[in-house]
Amino acid sequence: MNSLVLCLLTGVAFGGCLKLPSSFKKCDRKRTDFNQCLSEAIHGALTILDRPLPSHGLPSLYDVEFPDLVVTIGNRTYGLLQELDQFKLIGLSKPVNINAKLDSGPLTSTLSIEATYSQLTLELECEAKGTIVLLPVNVITPVEFNYVDPTFTFTFELEEYEKGTTYFRVIDSKVDIQAQGVTFDYKHFFSNKILNEEFNSAMNAKWRQIFAIYKSFESIFAPLFGTIFNDFLKKVPVAELFDG
Repeated sequence: MNSLVLCLLTGVAFGGCLKLPSSFKKCDRKRTDFNQCLSEAIHGALTILDRPLPSHGLPSLYDVEFPDLVVTIGNRTYGLLQELDQFKLIGLSKPVNINAKLDSGPLTSTLSIEATYSQLTLELECEAKGTIVLLPVNVITPVEFNYVDPTFTFTFELEEYEKGTTYFRVIDSKVDIQAQGVTFDYKHFFSNKILNEEFNSAMNAKWRQIFAIYKSFESIFAPLFGTIFNDFLKKVPVAELFDG
């Protein structure tokens, strides 16, 4: 029984069985240039996902929102406590280059996607309480982190399962973020404009140290991107993802 007929039958029985969107490029896993084709396919798919594709469980990847994410950094007792929320990552659908690789094993497969950009922006809201150099701080302010020439590497461990036909699901996900620079813009951290500009300037001068603190975002983002990918994989069977 061919995959299309099987998909139609299992779609009736279980619901949600779809073909790969026609706008997405398909690659043959038997070809020696499969990973190159896969890189091109993912690059093309990302550019299409400027807008959501709800039929396949995919949101817009131009501005990815994490409405339920809350991150606490610091300690008010010893200085400054920051509570960060309302995260939005802007520009993920605009990569300069994609380098993807799928390694298939006997039990699981590993998909790695190295995406390079000229710039990505992370918007969030910061509630800060405490002191900085004896200056009292009690503020809620929007913040922008602008990553310069960043590389985001996504690693998804996949396993196959049967639901009338074979599907992939993500059982583990990781994100690694590297950047050639980061600029921080705390919009209203201090009410005094000059003082606020000096604060941002000091943050930007120490961007490597500050960036190291915020590297914890990687482990927080990873399962969220795993969930996004899973919402797609549970709709499209393995046989429909690839040619050959």
